[in-house]
Amino acid sequence: MAIFRAAFRIMIGVLFGVGSAVALSPAFAAFTTAEDTITPIVMMALVLLCGAICFFAPTIRRAFGRGFLMLGSAVFALPISAFLLSGRAAGDVVNNAEKGSEAFAAVGAGIAGVAVTGVATFVGLIIGAILLLIGLILSLGGRREVLVVERSTPRAPSINQ
Repeated sequence: MAIFRAAFRIMIGVLFGVGSAVALSPAFAAFTTAEDTITPIVMMALVLLCGAICFFAPTIRRAFGRGFLMLGSAVFALPISAFLLSGRAAGDVVNNAEKGSEAFAAVGAGIAGVAVTGVATFVGLIIGAILLLIGLILSLGGRREVLVVERSTPRAPSINQ
C-alpha cells in the first residue's frame, strides 16, 4: 500500500510539474535561441523537482497542496513571462522591419506587448492567487484541535512554588 501511495504522490508531482513548466514556457521561450539545449533540461528539472517535492510529502493531501503551490507560483509569474516574451518579440519585429518603418513597427509591437502582458496579468494574478490559496489550504490546513487536560485532583495554588 505504501508503494501505491508513493507512486501516486510522484504522479501528482509530475502532473503539477508539467503544468508549472507550461505556465513558465513564455519565459523559457524568451531566452531560447535556435541552438539552445539548456532550456529543455531546465524544464525537465522543474518537472523532476516538483515530483521530488511531492514525493517527500507526508500525505497525499499535502502532496496536492505542494503541487498547487508550485503551479500557483508559476501561474502567478505569468505576467513576467509574458512581458519577457513580448519584449523579445518586439525586438525581433523591429529588427526585421523594412528600412524607414522601424518607428511604426516599434509602436505596433509596443501596443501588442502591452495587450499581451495585460491579458496575462489579468489571468495570471487571478488564477495564480486561487491556486496559491488552494495550495496553502491543502498544505497547512487540517484539524485544528485544542486539547484541554484537567487534573483529577485540583490543587490549591501555593505561594512557595
